[in-house]
Amino acid sequence: MSFESVTIGEFTRGLMSLVFVVVSLIIGIKLMWKYFKYKEKTFITVGLTWIFLSASWWHSAFNMLSLLFFDTPLNEILGLILVNAFIAPALITWMYSFGNLIYNKYKKEITIISLVIFGGYEILFFILLIIQPDLIATVLPGNIVQRTVLTFSFAIISIIIAIVAGLIISLEAIRTENQKIKWKGRFLLLAFALFTVGALLDSATWIGLGFIVFIRILLITSVITYYLGFFLPEWLANILIHKE
Repeated sequence: MSFESVTIGEFTRGLMSLVFVVVSLIIGIKLMWKYFKYKEKTFITVGLTWIFLSASWWHSAFNMLSLLFFDTPLNEILGLILVNAFIAPALITWMYSFGNLIYNKYKKEITIISLVIFGGYEILFFILLIIQPDLIATVLPGNIVQRTVLTFSFAIISIIIAIVAGLIISLEAIRTENQKIKWKGRFLLLAFALFTVGALLDSATWIGLGFIVFIRILLITSVITYYLGFFLPEWLANILIHKE
């Protein structure tokens, strides 16, 4: 596969994936950077969580860049790693954040359980990657990575866990009397709703340019609202609270 054989739809998908990945990296780093000001470790873990979550789109983005600059697709093993290897780390950092924000008393237990389960899966992933990569996924024509039952099931379970934890955090914030925290909860709830819809739609092979752009806009918007869910600027909070 060379860059000349790339269709407009594939190019648009890759380009929009690149935009989503870049925005996700910027937002994730901005959240992590807040730690140095507020000395709150949760900023590091929520920032890492989103960066890891966006990793499933790194393959599409970097593959397009590889075709553009080197006229060759990404290595298949690298593709399998980019699509699958960062899901478990995302869950570990997210469950740490969840425990720290909601169940502070049990955050140590939650973190240990997460490390054992998801860390164990990560070890299994790399073992299979070395001895039999077909058990992880296969690369279809067009350099599309198709997960096996094992990795697809883990991805679905991971999404459910992440969404449930996100909903609990969001609803707890929305129930508070503090108007700023209430708005942060609303933004976080919106972020997970947009990301879930965008990710589910993106799992289908859309070829229409309009659909591809629409899905990526949903994902990019989810990044911004995720950021606002954890760090709502004072000026924006004042506007929202005043209007309410």
